[in-house]
Amino acid sequence: MNDRRFDGGRDAVDDKLVSLLCQNARLSVTALAKAAGLSRTAVQARITRLERSGVIVGYRALLGTGVVQSSIGAVLSISFSQRPCAPVVAKFRHWPEIEAYYSVTGPVDAFVVVRVATTQALSTIVNDLSALPGVASVQSAVIL
Repeated sequence: MNDRRFDGGRDAVDDKLVSLLCQNARLSVTALAKAAGLSRTAVQARITRLERSGVIVGYRALLGTGVVQSSIGAVLSISFSQRPCAPVVAKFRHWPEIEAYYSVTGPVDAFVVVRVATTQALSTIVNDLSALPGVASVQSAVIL
């Protein structure tokens, strides 16, 4: 049975692959193929399509709590001056400093969790975000 949606969106197999990669981004294509019941070639094609369409935007290593991080974490509160805000978010969502992005309700439009090496780098990312067309304001709070 073909679960593929006619609008070109994800199907149940794509969702399963994404879920597996969220649990362990280091899974081999062979392991993903076995879990999805597909060939390696089919899985590789699906992953490539998911990456190109922006469903998968990157892979990362999560560090254990015992690892000392020599970096600064901060939560940035962003207010947008443009609606819809998705085109503005697309301009910065892939920046490597960004660990998480959350659209929220309330007095601000979004929270962004960033990790940078220095306070100067934090200042730079705040300035870069503030300079984007469609961004009204950016406030930062350092994570203690």
